[in-house]
Amino acid sequence: MNPTDRYGPLPNDVNPLKRKCRLLQAWYRVDKLNETNCGPWRKGGRPVGSTLVDGERTGANFLSPAAFTYAREKAVEKGTNPDLTLDVYRLFNNMLSSMPMCFNLFSDFRERARSDCGTTCRVLAAMFAESPIAAIESVEVEMLPRPTERYIDDKTAFDAAVLFRDVSGHPGLASIETKYTDELGGNKARNEDRKFELALSLGLFTDDGLAWYRTHGFDQVARNLLLTFAYARVEGLHHAMNYVLGPAEDEEAPRAVESLRLRLAPAFRDRIMWLPLEHAIERGLSVADQFLADHLKRFHSRYLDFSQIEDLTRSVRSG
Repeated sequence: MNPTDRYGPLPNDVNPLKRKCRLLQAWYRVDKLNETNCGPWRKGGRPVGSTLVDGERTGANFLSPAAFTYAREKAVEKGTNPDLTLDVYRLFNNMLSSMPMCFNLFSDFRERARSDCGTTCRVLAAMFAESPIAAIESVEVEMLPRPTERYIDDKTAFDAAVLFRDVSGHPGLASIETKYTDELGGNKARNEDRKFELALSLGLFTDDGLAWYRTHGFDQVARNLLLTFAYARVEGLHHAMNYVLGPAEDEEAPRAVESLRLRLAPAFRDRIMWLPLEHAIERGLSVADQFLADHLKRFHSRYLDFSQIEDLTRSVRSG
C-alpha cells in the first residue's frame, strides 16, 4: 500500500529532517490519534498528512489538557492584543509547527508549578542548567513584553520563558526559542535604531559583529537575544540566558547560534546556547518525578522518537 493512501499527502521536503518529522506527525495523527482525515497546512492551502482537521475544537494537537487550555487562552489574547503575532489556525492544526510543540513542552511545567513548585523547579533547573534556577516565578509561552517600545520596539516574543530566582533571591530569565522544522527567520527587523542603541550601550558585539548587523540587519536569533537583554535591563534582572532548542539532527539552528556567538563580545558569548531537545529531555528525566517524567516521555514520543516509523520510512523511500 502506498503510505499516502493511509497517511495523506507527504510533500518530498528537501530537508531530510523535515521529511522525517512530517512522516512522524502524519503517522501520529493516524495511528495514535485515530484522526483519519488531514487538512490543509494553512487556510486555503493544499492538504498534507501532518495537519489536523478542526483542531480548535478537538485539541488533538496538544499532549495534555493544560497545553490545550493555555493555547486557547493565548488565542483569546490574540483577539485583544494587536502585538501578538499568533497564527491561530497553525497553533491548533499544524502538527509540524514549533508553536504547538512549545505549548506541549512547557504548559505542564507552568501548570505543575502552581501546586508543586519545588519539583518543577528541580526539573527545569536540570534542563536549563546554565541558568542559576533555585525558585520558579513563572513559566510562560508566547511571552511578548509590553509595551514593546520599552524593549526592542517590535513584535518579537519569547517562544517560552522561565522566570526564576537564584539562591540569593536575585531574579533571572531563561528565554527559549524552540524549533522543530521551521526555518529561523532571516527577515530584517523594523526599528533597527532602537536595537543598535541597546547593543551599543551594552557593548554586546565586536566591531566586526556590529558592522555585520548594520549591513544585514538583525535576524530572528539576534532579535531574541536582544529582547532577552532588553527585558533583563528594564526589569532589573540579575541573570539572563537565551537558549535555542531543536532536534539534535537540526543543522541550521546550531550554525545560526554559533555565527551569532562569534559576533558577540567575549563577555556575552556564553549567554546564548544551542541545546538539543533530546539533551534537555535527558537532563529533565534525570531528576523528574513520575508526573513530569511521563510528560517528558510523551513529548519525546510525539516529536523525537523516529524509531516508531523506521519501517514506514523505508516504505516511503522504496516507493
